[in-house]
Amino acid sequence: METSPTLAAVLADLEKRDIKLWVEGERLRYTAPQGALTPLLRTQLQAHKVALMALLRQGQSTDDAEPAVRTYPPSFTQRRFWTLQQLNPTDPFYNVPFGFRLCGPLDTTILRQSFNAIVRRHEVLRTTLQELNGELMQVVAPTGEMNLRITDLQDCPLAAQADTVNRLLQTEMQRPFDLASEAGLRALLLQIDSQEYFLLLCFHNTLYDQNSLMVLLKELSLHYTALITGASAPLPPPTQYAEYVRWQESLLAEGMEERLNYWHEWFTRGGPPELTWTPHRPPPATPTFHTHVPWQRFSPELTQQLKGLSQRNGGTLYMTLLTAYAMILQRYTGCADLTIGTTYSNRHHWQFGSLIGATIDVPALRIDMTDNPDLATLLARVRAMVTAALTYQDVPWERIAPSLQLASTPLFRVVFTFFAETPHGQLQLPGITVTFLEELINELSRPALYLVLWENSTVAGDALTGYWMHKQDVFAADTAEQMNEDFRALLTALVNHPTQTVGELLST
Repeated sequence: METSPTLAAVLADLEKRDIKLWVEGERLRYTAPQGALTPLLRTQLQAHKVALMALLRQGQSTDDAEPAVRTYPPSFTQRRFWTLQQLNPTDPFYNVPFGFRLCGPLDTTILRQSFNAIVRRHEVLRTTLQELNGELMQVVAPTGEMNLRITDLQDCPLAAQADTVNRLLQTEMQRPFDLASEAGLRALLLQIDSQEYFLLLCFHNTLYDQNSLMVLLKELSLHYTALITGASAPLPPPTQYAEYVRWQESLLAEGMEERLNYWHEWFTRGGPPELTWTPHRPPPATPTFHTHVPWQRFSPELTQQLKGLSQRNGGTLYMTLLTAYAMILQRYTGCADLTIGTTYSNRHHWQFGSLIGATIDVPALRIDMTDNPDLATLLARVRAMVTAALTYQDVPWERIAPSLQLASTPLFRVVFTFFAETPHGQLQLPGITVTFLEELINELSRPALYLVLWENSTVAGDALTGYWMHKQDVFAADTAEQMNEDFRALLTALVNHPTQTVGELLST
């Protein structure tokens, strides 16, 4: 006669299947990968429901009774940006701001409560980065509140209001983080009158990625709505950042030989050539990080044509834009063997979808155009190169370089980012009209040139939007403006002359 599995066996099976349980009132809740919760396992959960709920409640009460500071190793991303920040401790070029205009009867008390509910859920929002016994560690406080400052500007003269708002937003954007004593997210709310506010969320790169911003805005919307309406916000317990770090470290235990072989092949042509810009601007005696930022706004028609070109060549819009970026860089540097950094959120595992915390990898994408390929050949080459980079560059370069007996130096000075999601429409508060201020950006940069693109919804369809951010030390503003126009012309040439070579397209 077959016996029912023990509670321990059920728990082991749940862990193996990545199924999480929690108690909500008198109900047992779960999250699970698709297909993981089989009918048999459902029956077993039902049989052990009372014991499981008692065990989960016991764990919750134990955690509440003995709050304590906990420490964990940092993620690859945290270590990278923390180390870079130490090179220039007071410079805020790793501050990532997002601004919103809120129109309507905002309840600031409930807004603060909503932020605090998110801080209670996500340990990383209660985490500082500290050196303990010579080692960088995450230090997680057992409790905490959102670093939210509210400034009342209702008495500010109307004529000075716009300048005051801009000055306060810029000041907050440029205020350095003290990562040893504060988490990598803070907020500023400016109240203009009873119906108008400006909200600034400022991340540090040790905490930020675009997915984290989307999770934060979703949860802020849900908590605020629930508190305003008196409803509940039924959110499952989130995956904590420490779990992501443990998963990331596990990557080091396997596949290192394949990664080393990849990098040996990568360097068969030597290191990436230095870039010399045309027209050339000699570097100043004291480098700065100030930039000039020309904006790009493309038509929905061109955007759709580029998507069609991408699909016909078996790639994505991101890959086509990356290819065009490489071609423009060749025009302005004369270099046909280019290495471009790109930002990639490493969240392969299903359970990291609701995670707040930095998961950014910055793969070095080496694009070879020295043989003057035609567009289809180059797009196929870029597609294969991106796929390989995402497969083998999921471990920091700093971990690989010593095994290759290479200096741990930057592999690229130019970066490209394409955002699949934007904050437009993500923050939804009852009775409040929310407008995302997309042109409120941090105009300090370490890369020589940084191209950022995304799609905005318009009445006529999705339209590519973005900006070039270039160091003023590298080339002049008029050069950047010309590069901007050349990029627009090149994208048009790609869709109109898809069989031409790189050289022909650049001479169009």
